[in-house]
Amino acid sequence: MDSIVEVLNSIKQRPAMYIGRDSISCLKAFLDGWYFRNPTGVVDTDVMNKFQDWTEKKYSTKSSKSWSDILLYNSQDESKALELFFKDFDEFIDNHKLDG
Repeated sequence: MDSIVEVLNSIKQRPAMYIGRDSISCLKAFLDGWYFRNPTGVVDTDVMNKFQDWTEKKYSTKSSKSWSDILLYNSQDESKALELFFKDFDEFIDNHKLDG
């Protein structure tokens, strides 16, 4: 897979298989590692930067927190933050007509 959107769709179906446990921090670490394995081979490299901007606007955050930290701050725990991520990411994709 060379698409972040495709990877996220796979993770959404079976999070434990990819990230070990339901955790927004585990997802962020997995995505960072997945991306850095071959940054020039990723076909939608800007998608997470756009999601970062979208998340900052949605949650009215003007800090230097990452999208994962913003979602964790707006959730009860790591697991709820992961659920919120997939809900928000789906909304983001729908709004931006992106697919993988």
